[in-house]
Amino acid sequence: MKTYSDLTDIDTRLTLTIDIEPVGLPDARIIVNRDSIDYPGLSAPIKLNYQLSLLDPIDIDIRLSNKQYTTEYETAIKFKIYIDNIEIIPKYDYLAEYVNDHDNDNPTNYLGFNGKWTLTIDRPFYHWLHEHSGQGWLIG
Repeated sequence: MKTYSDLTDIDTRLTLTIDIEPVGLPDARIIVNRDSIDYPGLSAPIKLNYQLSLLDPIDIDIRLSNKQYTTEYETAIKFKIYIDNIEIIPKYDYLAEYVNDHDNDNPTNYLGFNGKWTLTIDRPFYHWLHEHSGQGWLIG
């Protein structure tokens, strides 16, 4: 039987998961809150997991570089992002910024151009989620 102190035990961490599926052999860089990982010639799907603080803002930056534009084969990065097992991307991809060498700024989770995709969650995650999912504001 749980005691009162066990019931009020709150996990102060979030789990951020990025599932990446490469198309071709892209050069990718993933940056989460200034933690950067390079993947030159990414050849297989990967799953990245990060433990983040419950109250910290979150910055996610995914970059595709060194793409050679050719009709023979495609090079791209396709990805999904979950925070605490809640699908964030592609569901909220319209909140991201995609800057690339073809000036294509359509919301997407498929990076087919050399460039940078960024999602900034500028307040605690659950405050951000409640606002963008139409549930109103959480009082902090």
